[in-house]
Amino acid sequence: MSSDASERWLAISERFPIGPKRRNGLLRSTESTEDVVPGQLRQAYWQDAIVAVVIDQVDDDAAQVLAIPATLEPGVENDAAIVIEDVASPLHGPITIWPSSRTSIPFAALGTTIATLPKPLRRVVDEAMTGETGARGVRRGRVTSALGSGNAHALADLFDAIDVLQTAPKLQEAAASVPTHQLQIPLETIMSSLQVPQPRAMAIRLGKEPLTLDEADRLSSTTEIPVEQILDTVVPLPADLQRELQEPRWRDRIRARATDGDEDRARTRLGYEVYQLAARETGQGRERWRQRLQTVLATGSR
Repeated sequence: MSSDASERWLAISERFPIGPKRRNGLLRSTESTEDVVPGQLRQAYWQDAIVAVVIDQVDDDAAQVLAIPATLEPGVENDAAIVIEDVASPLHGPITIWPSSRTSIPFAALGTTIATLPKPLRRVVDEAMTGETGARGVRRGRVTSALGSGNAHALADLFDAIDVLQTAPKLQEAAASVPTHQLQIPLETIMSSLQVPQPRAMAIRLGKEPLTLDEADRLSSTTEIPVEQILDTVVPLPADLQRELQEPRWRDRIRARATDGDEDRARTRLGYEVYQLAARETGQGRERWRQRLQTVLATGSR
């Protein structure tokens, strides 16, 4: 996404409050949840691309959504768009969306929920796609720009950003619950070769700590064990934990832990910190890992 597009997003955020309106003291968006659900207008970003999307459908098991491209920038539209004008918008400003350009993106690209489009408004949008709607404040988009205009550049940036979002890492199919091999290296050798403290060395020996390729190379040089065999000793994270780590609720804290912007690596390392945590917990499946994640993140450790 171009720097111009990023600057436009910042300008939009400063121009009017990006938050839901209130009616009779209540939020017009009645759903209030951290979970990913249809109707949410979310910020989405990956690498240098940032854009708004409306969640249309959720594949919870695969941690993917069918998302509708959107913009909060007034006047950016074409004849494929549906414009929700200020009078009908849940925001203090218009929302323009492209329902015919729904695309699948992973949870890993999702960010903050800006507002939620209520079900009646979503039905009006669907009606507008098949013909003119009589609903006040919802209309078909217009052809407003010529090739090379600012509007055309904004549209190009928006759909380029959507393409980038599709490259965000997807939830991988769960691997076998046990490693291919056990790491038979003395604890002292691991500590001296990698210059790590005893707790991490023990976790590596038990297969509960991820290794970088450089660390695997160093262990291989010291022990003459093939690199591939060393990497095969890491126990895969449980499927429920891998799935929970995809939730956007954790993303800001994962990004804060990332080195050189590598979210995927930071997510994996957080997963192993949680996996190593020796603590009592209640609940089953993802709820159990959610509690452990909250505990690890509350410590502020990296």
